Amino acid sequence: MNKVFAAGYSSIHPSDFVYDTPPARHLLVMTHSPALFRCGDALVPFPEDTAILYEPGKPIYYCANGDSYSDDWLYFSTDEKMILEFPCRNRPFPISEPEYCFNVQQLITWEYYSDKDGSEDILSDLVQILFSRLYDDTLVMREATPFSHALYALRKSIQTEPWLNWTVKGMAERLSISPSYLQSLYKQQFGISCIEDVISNRIKRARRLLEHSQKSSAEIANECGYRSAEHFSRQFRKITGMSPLEYRRKMGDDHA
Repeated sequence: MNKVFAAGYSSIHPSDFVYDTPPARHLLVMTHSPALFRCGDALVPFPEDTAILYEPGKPIYYCANGDSYSDDWLYFSTDEKMILEFPCRNRPFPISEPEYCFNVQQLITWEYYSDKDGSEDILSDLVQILFSRLYDDTLVMREATPFSHALYALRKSIQTEPWLNWTVKGMAERLSISPSYLQSLYKQQFGISCIEDVISNRIKRARRLLEHSQKSSAEIANECGYRSAEHFSRQFRKITGMSPLEYRRKMGDDHA
């Protein structure tokens, strides 16, 4: 059960904002603006869309890093194992899906101040949903780096638009780093190379089109970013063990 004691979203503070009071309960902070967080003995700058989960009684210090500071925050207690053992406790980490998480936090805040019957159960569920989305094992198991947010933005683009002409050189230019450094960072962050991720998301999209449309293999190949149906078929078979036609037939048989 999660019990909410206070909550806020899109809170705005001036440039001299500092928070350094150790929480008596759990405190989740999700930033909308750049901020400085104390990490060990140093104040480290982090960009917007950074989160941190402070445990009760732990040292805490964060402040504005610009003309103003804005965040969402949640003050709560919990006995949920997933949150108590959250891998990223008391250190900042990037939020992989900020819009989703901010919207859930807004719902939590609205529900907290609604004071309606059943709100405690709804709030507990919403907090669990929020942490389920924050709990991205490719994210929280790794330390945040200066490129973490840019890498997650890049991966989100790959996932939503896998048909684009993705190249290592183009992706590296997007982050203003060398191609070799990009490949090293990407593999370290996500456990997969950037090109393998492109291929994986193209094939994922192809599977959906084969299952839910009557488009030809050539049409699907084009929609998934392949210049030839032959190349698409070879790559599809390599990953799934079946040709696109065999996959469509199998899915049709399974759904019959």
